[in-house]
Amino acid sequence: MTKDISRRRFFALMGLSLAAGAALAACGDSGQQAQPTAPPAGSGGEVSLSLASKGSTPFYDQERLEAKAGSRITLTFKNTADPGSSRMFNWVLVKPNTQLRVVSDGQSEGSPETSYVKPNDPNVIAYTRLVAAGESDTITFDAPPPGEYPFICTFPGYYNTMNGVLVVR
Repeated sequence: MTKDISRRRFFALMGLSLAAGAALAACGDSGQQAQPTAPPAGSGGEVSLSLASKGSTPFYDQERLEAKAGSRITLTFKNTADPGSSRMFNWVLVKPNTQLRVVSDGQSEGSPETSYVKPNDPNVIAYTRLVAAGESDTITFDAPPPGEYPFICTFPGYYNTMNGVLVVR
């Protein structure tokens, strides 16, 4: 004995089937690649990096730095501007594609006391304080996961010329 179902019930069941199929498809591969994770801190050894300004001009003396993933990085930044000048520079390592946001937030929510870096900015990985002419600052931080990370100076007006990239392998 077969039982006929109504047209309304048929379409309701079809709708449920399509919705279930869409839900299952959404649980599958979304086409996004997994983000690389950093190896355990210190597993890449110790890395010492040094960087300086190009005298009193707002440029770094290097545009590319390299470190091994998992390394503990010690970076020394020296402001080589003429000691009599009022030039102040810093070094700020940021997450990819966030340079303008970090600069903008640093200008609006930062100050010279915070080195023109927004306090607790989630886009900032590490940074030096603003360094006066003839002085330097040394910081230590864990290398981020493998990738290319921009570094900039957040002092007003300098990010366009004082920039580079830290390559983590």
